[in-house]
Amino acid sequence: MFKKGFIASMLLVVLLLSSACTQQTTKEVYIYEKDYQAISSWKSMETPGGGEGTVEKGDGVAIIKAAADGWGGVQSEKITLDLSKSPMLLVQVRENLDGFKWGAKFVPSNVQVEDHAWGFYLIEDNNFKWNNYAGVDIHEKLGQDFIDLYGEKVEGVFWLYAAGSPEATVEITSVKIFNQK
Repeated sequence: MFKKGFIASMLLVVLLLSSACTQQTTKEVYIYEKDYQAISSWKSMETPGGGEGTVEKGDGVAIIKAAADGWGGVQSEKITLDLSKSPMLLVQVRENLDGFKWGAKFVPSNVQVEDHAWGFYLIEDNNFKWNNYAGVDIHEKLGQDFIDLYGEKVEGVFWLYAAGSPEATVEITSVKIFNQK
């Protein structure tokens, strides 16, 4: 009887320790992680002209609204990416009404070419929703030409925007980035 109780106790200890290690590892996986509350405090996109949308905090989401010109949104604070580690961007989207679209871009801090001030598409305009994650390998999406111009370690901001109408909105739950290498 003692052996069975001891073995059961040890198994419980192992399971508890395993759970604690898994929780700690999960938290350390992301190099960048923002929830809807943090995203709700992002400022309007800084563009060469147009698209300066707004954001407000909703019920468990950041509601990004297009500008009067029919597209626009907000931008993150500056972040440095190490493209040699193949960072993966995940955007969790709760809702994007039919007829509207949303997207994500990366804008380097040290723009080398005038057109680059409009950013680089990471997630093209789409209608993805229902609290799913849209994901993209940033290294793969930006490509070698980008790396040749800006380097593997690059600082910049992310734009999240709504498109399709001045009434366009997108509800974002979270943004996360993790390195694949």
